[in-house]
Amino acid sequence: MYPSELRARMIDQLKGRGLEMAPAIEEAFRAVPREAFLPGIPIERVYSGDAIITRSDEQGRPISSSSEVGIMIAMAQLLDVAPGQRILEIGAGTGYNAAVLSRLVGDRGAITTIDIDPDIAAEARDHLTRAGFDRVAVVTGDGWEGKIPGAPYDRIEVTASVADLSPNWFAELVEGGKIVFPLVLRAGIQTVVGLQKMGTELVSTNLVPGGFMRLRGPGGPQGQTRSFDGLTVELADAELAADDRLGALLREPPRMTVTPPLGWEALTLLALLHGNVTVTGKGRPGFAVGIFDRDGGLALVELAQGAIAGPLSLITAFGSDAARAQLIAGIENIRGLRLNDLRVVVSRIDSAGPDGDVVLRRGAFKFAFSIMARS
Repeated sequence: MYPSELRARMIDQLKGRGLEMAPAIEEAFRAVPREAFLPGIPIERVYSGDAIITRSDEQGRPISSSSEVGIMIAMAQLLDVAPGQRILEIGAGTGYNAAVLSRLVGDRGAITTIDIDPDIAAEARDHLTRAGFDRVAVVTGDGWEGKIPGAPYDRIEVTASVADLSPNWFAELVEGGKIVFPLVLRAGIQTVVGLQKMGTELVSTNLVPGGFMRLRGPGGPQGQTRSFDGLTVELADAELAADDRLGALLREPPRMTVTPPLGWEALTLLALLHGNVTVTGKGRPGFAVGIFDRDGGLALVELAQGAIAGPLSLITAFGSDAARAQLIAGIENIRGLRLNDLRVVVSRIDSAGPDGDVVLRRGAFKFAFSIMARS
């Protein structure tokens, strides 16, 4: 098949899975050749729509990629781009997303993309020029610091996860402008948030499941992570991370029960509203969210997996039963809840600001999450 045919098939498949996309967004993704931004990658893989790692550091950890196309479309929906707008992208990647944005804003608009890594920025610039998108401004620098040529912006899209917002992004976003970014919630789990600037606050327009590599540089989130026998454990705060009982609990014989299936969205809600730990690693647990009880208990629930009886999630408990009881109550609490049932109001850390069901206080801003309704 020709690249254009594979591109059309990729979009058709995404639509067939129920992914919403405005006509202009659909047209842009059908028109921009992803293969131009992934030279040397087999064309079938390019148009699988999957995330493709394009650069790693000396330790083999990925530092740049072409994002999964479905989440790119979802973020474009949240960004709500219109012709003629000025858009800032934090994290240039391959340049593919900037090309899509350039097509959406048209000749009267302007796209600026910035990357902290000179080699990544240079590669993105080369891809964009070769693909005919030489009007996109590619800047080398730390996007967290702001003061980027082209401000103020109608839209800002951050393509790396952050635990906070840069005050510079707030200052350089026009009133009524929108910012879309992957937010690190608790214990490292993420969700993509769309916010609109309304006076001294930012108010959510929607939230969707999704996660990205973390922002590089001093503005990037620093996780509280420990390793135990091949398991990577991320905690909600430094006090939990310093507790030596966690490793001992993970080495105890586990108690296992099953629960109806929990997907990414449910685990995200569970981590935000009730959990304080996530665990990844080989074997069991594979990926899990849970509760570490300082009184001597740990309980984790896994992402849904297939079983003879159908998709199920596994609850694994260690130590006292209190954490398991809390976790089961939390799972029941989120039944029927969706991310778009949450309203987020973001205000300066030192402001009176609204309260919420959960308030995340970060360096510059606080994020108040309120449950508005149940689907």
